[in-house]
Amino acid sequence: MTTTPKYTLETQAGDCQVDGSFADHLVQQFGADPVWFGCPRCHFDARHSQDFDQRSKAVGIQRDRLLNERLLDAGIPERFMACTLDNWNAVTPAQRQALAACGGFVEAFDENFAVGRSAMLLGTVGTGKTHLGTAMLQAVIREHAHAGLHGLYATAGSIIRDVKATFGNRGRTEADVYAELIGPDLLVIDEVGVQHGTDFERQVLFEVINGRYEKVKPTIVVSNLGVTELRQCLGDRAVDRLRDKSGIVVVFRWASARGDV
Repeated sequence: MTTTPKYTLETQAGDCQVDGSFADHLVQQFGADPVWFGCPRCHFDARHSQDFDQRSKAVGIQRDRLLNERLLDAGIPERFMACTLDNWNAVTPAQRQALAACGGFVEAFDENFAVGRSAMLLGTVGTGKTHLGTAMLQAVIREHAHAGLHGLYATAGSIIRDVKATFGNRGRTEADVYAELIGPDLLVIDEVGVQHGTDFERQVLFEVINGRYEKVKPTIVVSNLGVTELRQCLGDRAVDRLRDKSGIVVVFRWASARGDV
């Protein structure tokens, strides 16, 4: 029995010279054009072949497919799929320092994950914070997907909307939303501080940050606010949890790359 691959866009009949007819699936790729999956029986046989080269190639394909699923599962917006640490343009000393700090967090992720160390990328609009935040998430997934790591990107606004959507809903519950956000090994929360600043919004974000803190899971917060303003937005308790175990703060204070904002 074969299963339909995740992120299948289209299915058509295929014809294999070895195994005959099969259902071929066009599968979405992270940041690239979709590809046809091919004969599943041939892929299975190749992964269990006695020929080392054939088996190694097939296992590599299977590993790439798993990585593709992990990257797509992370929910990184299409605009930021191509963002990496390597293609972030660091020109000034402050920009190079920011890049080094974010790269260091990724390189030391085993240690950061073990202690639940978080990071905050804070500063002015258009300075590349989301680029680096999604690049960090992608880099961690690429390095650790083979070990079963799951990562997730979400905006503060989407989190609040998802919680509100459960009110009066007999299906997905508020607890389900929090579980989905606390579950991933690494969570990036973007656009923190663009909300209305209500007690409800503050409580929702605290529940996520505190839930992950209690599970010893790192969180990356991206915001246009400074530390003082972030404390007003999230509350002292949430920021203190993000700073626990020497959680890093990376400050972005230079002109917007998008021009006048």
